[in-house]
Amino acid sequence: MSPFGKVGLAIFALVGAGCEGRTTLRLSRDASAVKTNLDAGQAAQAAQCPAGTSPRVVQTDSPVKLDLLFMIDDSPSMSEEQANLARNFPRLIDALKKLPSGFPDLHLGVVSSDMGAGATVLAGACGTSLGDRGVLQVRSGCGLDPSKGRYLSSQNGGTQNNFEGDIAEVFACMANLGTNGCGFEHQLQSVRMALSGFVSDNVGFLRSDAHLAVVYITDEDDCSVPANGTLFANLSYNGQDTSLRCSLAGHLCDGKAPPAEVFSTPLANCSAAPDGGGKLIPVSTFVDEMKQLHTQSVSVSVIGGWPADASSANYAIGYDTASSYPDLLGSLPICESANGKAVVELRMKAFVDAFGPAGQIMSICQDDFSKAMAQIGDLISTTVECQ
Repeated sequence: MSPFGKVGLAIFALVGAGCEGRTTLRLSRDASAVKTNLDAGQAAQAAQCPAGTSPRVVQTDSPVKLDLLFMIDDSPSMSEEQANLARNFPRLIDALKKLPSGFPDLHLGVVSSDMGAGATVLAGACGTSLGDRGVLQVRSGCGLDPSKGRYLSSQNGGTQNNFEGDIAEVFACMANLGTNGCGFEHQLQSVRMALSGFVSDNVGFLRSDAHLAVVYITDEDDCSVPANGTLFANLSYNGQDTSLRCSLAGHLCDGKAPPAEVFSTPLANCSAAPDGGGKLIPVSTFVDEMKQLHTQSVSVSVIGGWPADASSANYAIGYDTASSYPDLLGSLPICESANGKAVVELRMKAFVDAFGPAGQIMSICQDDFSKAMAQIGDLISTTVECQ
């Protein structure tokens, strides 16, 4: 049984049965042709394809349709990071303008990380069952009339739009979701629902003849539970930070769950628990369903809790004396910058890795996201999928 119950099976049936296979409108599936026609960026990506698979390349020499979805963490610790994104989003727009065929036929949407707390309805930020339900977020006063859609649409080289104003400024306004979302982030589940076809508000965003690019911006690891999950039912965990349970369930270090005590080991010894610890939805569920979406190709980028140098980093649980709750045992930051800090995201890393060269993870602990925005643009323009 799918960890999301009958709904999960229904989602998988929908995207599986409805996918006749991605068309070749903008893809090259011939491995020999790929080898002779790759540019430098694509060649580097193709080299990452696992043994036994061959690369296929998203072509950008014809008009490109792009469905670009941002998953923005709106939990209480994300104000600096949202501002950083807003400041530097123009760099991504600049990168899209430099595509060989010019600015794409673009759908641009925003979804939050708030899906509530499973079967538990809590006071405050987690007080709404299913949270924002994967609905694309539209903020009033940003330049988009919700009656014209819940996503930005820009066609004909940016001359035909469903919004008023500069696209970078409109997006910056929409991306400012605030920090009142549930602190048990469901980053992967939120995007899963947004693209599932079950959310009527989102109809029209995802196109079968477009490239899908999803960008996750978050400072904590994914903690997606089934709709009937009870992981958050008891918030009295004897001196533990309430979010520590997400790490204890979702991570493995040396092949077993990390202990609920002061603990440290090289990051290389730790990974995402394949079964979600029996409490979280397995990462493989999200990977499989996204790969089955009826779309031309898929690329995923994470700006999240990951160190600049993973080889020398440690996975650690302890007491963060510089936090708001110094007496609570929790996951210690894996990185830190003037714009905040983040804990390690092993589930998000496993998700990215499953897409091979079409996935990337970058540290959220950057004073300036301009380089990250440029890297996302580069990935979109040079995407190689392994098959």
